[in-house]
Amino acid sequence: MQVERPPSQDQRLPRRSAAVDLARECIYRFLAAVVGGPYSNAWGQALDPSAQDLALAAADLLEPRPAPNSLPLATDPASVASEITRLVDELRAPRGACRADFDRVFGLVVPKECPPYETEYHPTKETFARSQEMADVAGFYHAFGIEPAQSSPERPDHLALELEFMAFLLLKRREALATADVNPDAAEQVDVCDHAQRDFFRDHLAWWTPTFAAGLRRKAGGGCCHALAGALAAWVSDECRRLGIDAVLRPLRPELIEQPEEQSGCVTCPIFS
Repeated sequence: MQVERPPSQDQRLPRRSAAVDLARECIYRFLAAVVGGPYSNAWGQALDPSAQDLALAAADLLEPRPAPNSLPLATDPASVASEITRLVDELRAPRGACRADFDRVFGLVVPKECPPYETEYHPTKETFARSQEMADVAGFYHAFGIEPAQSSPERPDHLALELEFMAFLLLKRREALATADVNPDAAEQVDVCDHAQRDFFRDHLAWWTPTFAAGLRRKAGGGCCHALAGALAAWVSDECRRLGIDAVLRPLRPELIEQPEEQSGCVTCPIFS
């Protein structure tokens, strides 16, 4: 009689390339730094040549390799690698060019064409429904013990925070995998991170970021913000495919709401604490 042995820790852990997860984490963190803008604590990361090179390498690693003898189609969407390259080129423009571009597009008032807040795209104007949406975003942060940084208070539904949270989940997954040999809970922790990634991306990024990117592209017309819009659109589309999430087809139109005065403050990044 053959005795069935329980699966080992390594067998129970989801099999996915660690390099892919690290590349995704790098791109999420880089895009979060750029979206935060020139007046955020993370802007230095956006202009750091090492961070830019890392983002370029990550995008190249994730780039699908064409089959031998295949020809590109005119209908093929822009690749993440090409859009990240375009964005880095804009960030490496003469000093101050990107800051001026952000000032022109976003100014001192949240632009109605492309507000970087998820709740502004909610299909209903009902305050309670929008408050519930924002509370759900904050609930994900609370569940992992992080809050927006108090040094630069921001609404929890800001795109920069949501992108950084996805990077944080990928970081926690890598940490769990790294301790698999000595941590009996590693498989469960990886599973929690995987479910949180998919749920948060589906519920709080996939449905509105393409509309934000389209509005940003129209308002920017060119420059750094225009390149950022292209990178965001390509990245969200790529992540939808990777996570098995249907693309959002319904049209959205942002409706600005009054911003709360302050939000209280992930120990691993400048926009969380």
